[in-house]
Amino acid sequence: MNKKIIYTLLVVLVVLIVVSYALKGLDRATRYPESLSELQLEFDSDKVARIDVYKQDYPDSGLHFARHESGWVVVSAYSSPAKNEDIEKLITDLREVKGTIRGESADLYEDFDITDERALQIELFDSDGSRLVHLYVGKGSAGRECFVRLAGLPVVYLADGNFISRFAAWNAPPEKKLPTDRWLQLTLCDIDRNAMTSFRISKGKTIYEFALVEEPSEDTLTPPTKTWKQISPKKGIKLEESKIKSLSFSLAGIRASDVVDPSEKSKYGLDKRGFILWAGDDQGNTVQISFGTKIDDSEDRYAHVKGRESVYKVNESTFERFFVQPFETD
Repeated sequence: MNKKIIYTLLVVLVVLIVVSYALKGLDRATRYPESLSELQLEFDSDKVARIDVYKQDYPDSGLHFARHESGWVVVSAYSSPAKNEDIEKLITDLREVKGTIRGESADLYEDFDITDERALQIELFDSDGSRLVHLYVGKGSAGRECFVRLAGLPVVYLADGNFISRFAAWNAPPEKKLPTDRWLQLTLCDIDRNAMTSFRISKGKTIYEFALVEEPSEDTLTPPTKTWKQISPKKGIKLEESKIKSLSFSLAGIRASDVVDPSEKSKYGLDKRGFILWAGDDQGNTVQISFGTKIDDSEDRYAHVKGRESVYKVNESTFERFFVQPFETD
């Protein structure tokens, strides 16, 4: 083989190598990275005892959670019970979050909305008060991503979790209080709708009582059926079975819109035996919900569940669903 052919082959080989590296570089630059291992928060989930989420210049507008023996509570909402599964999911997502580097200079913080003053800060503490994680959260995207950085480090990451939207802080003014309703346990009735066997609607001295009654079938080979019936009062308005069944489902799913200060309970008119819902199931479990005075011009009401510390706010439509609409006549 002559030298010309050898040189030609060497040139072709070099060109192929250069093209190969160029294609690999282009592929790395255009496709989503296979690994997001640059960002990783390392902490023991079981040791998290407190979570603070806030804007640095507006700490009173933040959210604060604490783990009690009975479960998580929202400290900033009168220590009311929180949705345990949602808090645990937040902790899990923080522990598993990953991200790629998007900047390594504090000069870029403004572009990412991740300065000390503008970022949403998330801090996790253990039971001794030692900080486990301090995360700054900046801009979010329309998808499941947001910019984050760790306290003490200049690096900004694009994380594969949108924690800014998680707390409804997307484009929100920094002084606006973070909403609590998505974290609070606002279900008022602990009776499963498929297990409910009776319920009562008390309107002052008038008590409407309903029960799931077993009726024999005309065909002796067919098992008896259960039908909702109005037990009392015998006179006056009588509700049809379909409306009673609908009310039982609504009662099982009744929810409050917020919590209020339980230390002011005596001022809410809850001791007046005016409007009360009661329900029971086939296991002997019961629930009683009392409704107090109107809160403001919106006609929302105070509500309290017997045996609970929390006092709730219930909107007008929920109140009227049980105490007004069923008894309206055409």
